[in-house]
Amino acid sequence: MREPVVQALPPLRVEKALGLLPDLEALEPLRSLLVSISRPDERALWSSSGPYLTLGKRGVRPEELRHRIPQVFHRIAGHLEALYTAYVEALECQQRGDGVGVVQALLTAGRLEEGVGRVAQALEWYAVALRVSEALQDRHPEVETLQALGRACLGLGLHAEGARHYQRCLALAEAEFDPAAAISACEGLGKAAQAQVEWAGAEAWYARGLRLAEAAGDQRRIGGLLHELATLACRRGELAAAGDYLRRARGFFEPLTEALAMAQVLNTQGQLDVQLGRQQAAAAAYREALAWLQRAPREPSLESGIRLNLAQLQLEAGRFLEAEEELRRAEQLAIGENLMRRLVQIYTVLGALRGRQLDETGFVFFEQAVELSRTVAPSSLAEAQVYEEYGLFQLRLGDRDTARAYLERARDMYESAGGATELEQVRKELQQLSA
Repeated sequence: MREPVVQALPPLRVEKALGLLPDLEALEPLRSLLVSISRPDERALWSSSGPYLTLGKRGVRPEELRHRIPQVFHRIAGHLEALYTAYVEALECQQRGDGVGVVQALLTAGRLEEGVGRVAQALEWYAVALRVSEALQDRHPEVETLQALGRACLGLGLHAEGARHYQRCLALAEAEFDPAAAISACEGLGKAAQAQVEWAGAEAWYARGLRLAEAAGDQRRIGGLLHELATLACRRGELAAAGDYLRRARGFFEPLTEALAMAQVLNTQGQLDVQLGRQQAAAAAYREALAWLQRAPREPSLESGIRLNLAQLQLEAGRFLEAEEELRRAEQLAIGENLMRRLVQIYTVLGALRGRQLDETGFVFFEQAVELSRTVAPSSLAEAQVYEEYGLFQLRLGDRDTARAYLERARDMYESAGGATELEQVRKELQQLSA
């Protein structure tokens, strides 16, 4: 007698699966796994809804999630074992009276946390390390700890606090004749100032770091600081200076065959060429950056960012099909690596692309971008940027009232989040709408 055929159940939509998952820190690895194993439904992919698929509409199979859970447990257990081992090493050093060893073990624990994206937790380890290091006669452990604290603070958006750590680090590094630490401190202070839109201060810190790097003959750091100065000059609209900095940075990185650094420099070169109206040169720079990335350790965040920039260039040129292909490649990278901030940007540009095509169904991309931006950072610049583009999308479709509402919402968010440049732009857009 023939056994009855059991049909496999269809996958669950990601949006429904995430709706059953509480927003708890302990479940973040499970959330990341769920997102990374999601797949587009083959039937939907080739149906009329295919061009509008987003993360929420992808499918996930519970049986695959169950199969992958042991791998996640193994990774978490390995991380916790390394973390606990670092703590035991700190205890053993404390027992021997080895204060320097205690600091190094605590820094190791912090770096482990930072390496898996738990920056707030890393900050706690670094704070303990600082307390121990301040009691030592040797100042070098404190210098190293202050660097770690500054980096973590900037990663969490605590720019003023990060700057204080870097300022102390610089003073100690100069007193201890530690040029490498002094260069790092100057670079950190430059990034903190740039994040707070203090252009002159950022330029002064980067220039000071560059002088120290040149005196030390550190070509890698020279190239890095030249790249920072180029990025700053681009944001300030000083395009000739930016081009000069980028040429010099490339001159230092290329002989060192620094593939990752070269990709970063070429990505910035592409952005500069866009500002200069040199679309073909920009496209060539982005493609060369992607080629250099093939020779570097895998960097999905940078690769997806370059592909996003290339897609925006193609969008402006009216090459909609090519732009969508690049955006979908970037989307796959972002989903596979759980890069939610990048995914917000990708869906925002996909929505803008549909707006250029006067396709009102593009609203689904903006709605997905808004939802994701709230999970990443509530009331952030990212969410404001989504609403700004959503407003421009509605304007293209002729709905001026909805466009104004979204642009006003973006304006209010920029005011609270501190996006000075973005705020000025959205105010101009509102003025044009009211004219």
